[in-house]
Amino acid sequence: MTPKILSSLLLLGLLCACQQKKNPDAQQEILQMMSEYRAAWSVGDTLQILKHISPDITFFRPTKSAPPIYGKQALKKFWFPSASLSYPIIAYEIEHEKVGVAEDLAYYQGLSKLTWCTLENNSMKDTTRSISDFTNILRKENGGWKIYSIMYHLKDEAYTR
Repeated sequence: MTPKILSSLLLLGLLCACQQKKNPDAQQEILQMMSEYRAAWSVGDTLQILKHISPDITFFRPTKSAPPIYGKQALKKFWFPSASLSYPIIAYEIEHEKVGVAEDLAYYQGLSKLTWCTLENNSMKDTTRSISDFTNILRKENGGWKIYSIMYHLKDEAYTR
């Protein structure tokens, strides 16, 4: 396990284990930021999506063999591979939102239900639905919250909490 993965996991553990003081202002800022992030995905606004991502992002992919993606530019290449290929969002729902804040670090957890299609040269190839439990670690950077780490675990279509 790399030092960055280990530090992210330790950070998550500390955030979850700590008895945090309620910080309704920070919690509301995070909920608003995450709502803006989902809205940007829903309209395919790459610049707005990336605006919410830390330059130091770690994106943990939910497979046994795929390594994490480190850094905003590497994640941009992964999410937006070419001009001829896109993944328009059809539906993006979040259930069971939970936010915890400790100083300039926070977590945002929930259940994500995401549906998108694959377009290649403006021709629809397929539609995919993804259900996952997720945890995002956020960090306050330059006065605003940014997504610092994304972790999710894919679930079956019938999964409920």
